[in-house]
Amino acid sequence: MNGQQQQDDPWAKARAAQRDDVAAVLAPRVRHCPSCGAEQRAAGRLCTNCGADMTARFERGRSRRPLLFAAVVAVLLAAIALPFIASWRDDAAEERARDAAAQKERIAAEKVRQERDAKPVRAKGLALAAGEDPIAHRERLVAAAQDRITEDARARVAAGTLDGDIKGTECGPYPRTEARRLAEQDPATRLARYDCVAYTSKFDAPGANGKKRTGLFGHPFWLVVDFDTSRMVWCKVTPRAGEGGSVLITVPVPAPCRDPEGPG
Repeated sequence: MNGQQQQDDPWAKARAAQRDDVAAVLAPRVRHCPSCGAEQRAAGRLCTNCGADMTARFERGRSRRPLLFAAVVAVLLAAIALPFIASWRDDAAEERARDAAAQKERIAAEKVRQERDAKPVRAKGLALAAGEDPIAHRERLVAAAQDRITEDARARVAAGTLDGDIKGTECGPYPRTEARRLAEQDPATRLARYDCVAYTSKFDAPGANGKKRTGLFGHPFWLVVDFDTSRMVWCKVTPRAGEGGSVLITVPVPAPCRDPEGPG
């Protein structure tokens, strides 16, 4: 086979490439002296430039000392830190216990405050005069109750248990139902409940059924009036928190101020 045929023979090319790969593997590799950095192609152990040993060597104890030192430092730090960590945990537990105890005291104090504020207050109005219209007498009793609640609210402000400048009190029949509205005008109705506000200010509220309305800012009270005896009783009300709100505790309104018999 002549030269041109060998160049065209793929098997000849493959064998030539394989010979080149083997020669490259067996050829002396290039090294660098660890002492002087000179390039070395010889396979000897010593550098042909400076005579230094081409094999890098490390002293037997040198690499372990930093590790041993780091281990000793870690142990010492752990020994020092553990008492502090335990102390921090104890302090955190004690703080949680103190917070829980303080919260319990706040709840107890809030309950006492609300129960005291909601305590029923009683009064007696003028009796039905001879020949007086029962409905007019009823209006007179409610007006007197409004004055008494205003006095009570102002006394609470002076005592520091209520906030604001009390301008007056307005009461309306409760609940706001047709039966309750009719009962308000029925002379036979003996007991009725009213929703009252000892107000600090007024504002224009959205109208209803074509009528203008006035809103009140202030403190709520519930009032029950006995028209036969002209006796009245009212209680300060602590509203429940709205959506997203929270209170420490809620105290129900005492029974004398709640839901008398009948529509009122």
